Amino acid sequence: MSAHIEELRKEYHDGNIVPFIGAGLSIPFNVPSWGELIEAIAQKYSIGELEWLKQAIKLDLTKYDYWGAIDMLKKYGVLEEDIQEEIVELILQKQIKVSDKLKHNYYDLSEMNFNLYLTTNYENLLQNHLNFDLQPILLKDIDFNTQKLFKQRRVCHLHGVISNAGSIVISKSSYNKLYDDKKYDELLKLVTGNRTILFMGFSFDDQFIKTLIREHKESFKGVHYILLNNPETATVDELRKEYGLRTIEYDANKSSHSNEIRKILKAIAEPIKKKSDLGKNIESSVIKGAGLKDFKKSLEGNLFYKKLKLENINSDLIELSSAFYVAAEEYIREMKKLGMPIDVIDIILGQVFIEYKDKYIDTYKERGNSEEFLKVVHKSLETIELGRYQELLTNNKSNKNENRGFVHILADDETEEIWWGRERFNGREEER
Repeated sequence: MSAHIEELRKEYHDGNIVPFIGAGLSIPFNVPSWGELIEAIAQKYSIGELEWLKQAIKLDLTKYDYWGAIDMLKKYGVLEEDIQEEIVELILQKQIKVSDKLKHNYYDLSEMNFNLYLTTNYENLLQNHLNFDLQPILLKDIDFNTQKLFKQRRVCHLHGVISNAGSIVISKSSYNKLYDDKKYDELLKLVTGNRTILFMGFSFDDQFIKTLIREHKESFKGVHYILLNNPETATVDELRKEYGLRTIEYDANKSSHSNEIRKILKAIAEPIKKKSDLGKNIESSVIKGAGLKDFKKSLEGNLFYKKLKLENINSDLIELSSAFYVAAEEYIREMKKLGMPIDVIDIILGQVFIEYKDKYIDTYKERGNSEEFLKVVHKSLETIELGRYQELLTNNKSNKNENRGFVHILADDETEEIWWGRERFNGREEER
């Protein structure tokens, strides 16, 4: 199970998670994907002289270029209104009932205590299973006190619903019109800026959602998560660095998507351990630290590494800092596996941040030397005083190399202000 589960569990019990549901969760009900919808429409309209259009659109779909395919249809005479109505008809024709609740995850969601849901799906399966008193609403149509948005149980559709064909967003022009609306943008920022978003049912090849997060990155500031089946390491890295998303991985090859997502949802909903239980597993087992092979991976693409390069820290000191980072990362990973509560990790990192700020004031502010500042921070972190929390780590106290790496773990998080001088990536210096 992902190390992020503990973080999500705390957010869940604090009422801070908003699930964002994609088309993947509706697959058991035979609801066509965006690609299948477009291909079926192309099949209908590619007749006579336009027979070739079918293959051209197929080519766009193999590249997940849904907008290119839709624009091609529109270019050769298919009206957007026709496309919207065809989508409604296709979903109604294809959608089936599923009586076995174990074959889908909408039942699992109905058993949990989420209030607000976001979805890019057009059909009403989510509402049907949640059975909320309030009817679903288009996010763009919200015209009430937004504080109630998080207190009332409801489903918000971002891209339209089949009960109103004209509301369906499928083309690039309709997408741009929606997101260029200042009111809509403010509503989106309100939701994503005040809650933790949990994406599920997305492959992340989906053009709509990828564009949504990339072009509205300001709206998705903070920590958000996505469930993905067997993603490539490069995909996980891209999602973290380019989109700010943390990935929770699962393996559906020997099971099913619904079974594996169900396990994750159940883990998130588990009660948080009582204070009296904290540390029991941590004390009973001794974890291994980073091994020689762990130090051989390249970290040049990591944010903490780039921050060191930005201040022209010498290469030997950067490599040493990288080794500290790997040691700290492995320590945190192993402690999470052992059951360390996320708030204990936060306490450790909080102490590290305070130490960093203290040395920034009495070392860098005084002398303005980045390398000296880095060395002083490393030295000061060789031991970390955790006071009353120390007993939780009786058999697994971090060593001095892991301690020195914690500051680089913080620096690797784009939401944390850990820098080694005044330079910033936008080419400007920090104001004095």
